[in-house]
Amino acid sequence: MLKRWLPVITALALACSSTSAQEARVEIGLLICGLGESAEAESGRDAVSREPNKMLCVFRPSNSGPEEVYVAGFQTIGRGEDLSQHRTIIWVVKASPVTQRSTGLLQQLYSADRSAPPPHPPPLIGEKNSEIVLQALDDPQALNGANKQSDAAVTIVLVALKLLSSLA
Repeated sequence: MLKRWLPVITALALACSSTSAQEARVEIGLLICGLGESAEAESGRDAVSREPNKMLCVFRPSNSGPEEVYVAGFQTIGRGEDLSQHRTIIWVVKASPVTQRSTGLLQQLYSADRSAPPPHPPPLIGEKNSEIVLQALDDPQALNGANKQSDAAVTIVLVALKLLSSLA
């Protein structure tokens, strides 16, 4: 009889452990990215943008560690116009409490968590180190209605971060 229940118990244990692993993530800093003129893309496109857009990002660790500057390529999905020029995007960077912090920690490819429920932007999960997650904050300009309609249907689904410099 135990053999019959073993797969069910194993599945429940794995579900609980993955949930507790997600809950165990702590905020390790903020990633602040600015979209410039090079990030502006054609308007009125559908589906996934073909060319990665560029943005410049600064990682500000919450432990008062040295700031790091990254260049990022990103891809969006959705209908309507692409993200607005001169917009700032802020991600809360979360990781396991035991994650070893080092220079260039965020340098990797991040992709959207497909299991995230809409309408909020999905968290971006590191592909090399899945303990690192980028969770978007709501954009204050969008909340004030500046470009709310054009940006609402556009979601960032892929971000590739490359370290440019660090004060460490």
